[in-house]
Amino acid sequence: MKNTKLNLIGVAAILLATSPLNLQAQTTNSSSSSSSSSSSASASTSTNAPTISGGLMEIYDALESSGLTTATNYALEPYLTYAPSAPSGNQVGGGILAVYNLSTYLGTGLGVDYLGQFSLVSAQVQLKVPLHPFAFTGVSWATNIVVAPFALAGVGAGLSGSTGNAIAVTDAGAYVEFGHLWGGRFNTGAAVGKWSNAGDYGGTRYHFFAGWSKGF
Repeated sequence: MKNTKLNLIGVAAILLATSPLNLQAQTTNSSSSSSSSSSSASASTSTNAPTISGGLMEIYDALESSGLTTATNYALEPYLTYAPSAPSGNQVGGGILAVYNLSTYLGTGLGVDYLGQFSLVSAQVQLKVPLHPFAFTGVSWATNIVVAPFALAGVGAGLSGSTGNAIAVTDAGAYVEFGHLWGGRFNTGAAVGKWSNAGDYGGTRYHFFAGWSKGF
């Protein structure tokens, strides 16, 4: 019995002596594992951080999946507007015209205008005559320049600031088409037109635009 007690005391002493070492080892391993996890998380965060090029690729992928990058025969024309007969303080504005070209000479469009306190959405038909006035030079860059007189007419609905139910929209002008980018061409031009049945915002207006077109 005496030897048994001595043996139990010896085993207890050994366990007590080794417990701090085991605890320290576990703590060290735990800290090492935690540090390794933090490093991995930091590396993952750094690797997955958003970049400008990545954002542009996502935008392009979205446009490509929508079919817009392969679509043809359309034009986007942002413009500035000056309407001298509009109420004072609301004579300068702008808008955008999206055109789908049915042929080289005919297109249909949807326009959105904003002028001070007045806004308008309109559907339009456009007639144009593309010309190559510098083709006789034989110079490649000059023969690629297109000058196109155009006229358009449509009907719009005033969203604010208008007293008319059906607003007549007419414009006539010309643009110059040049350069090549993304399968399309740049253009810039000017037009003068009129809004009829538009209340205080009716009358003559002038547009100055720069846009991009693809096809026709």
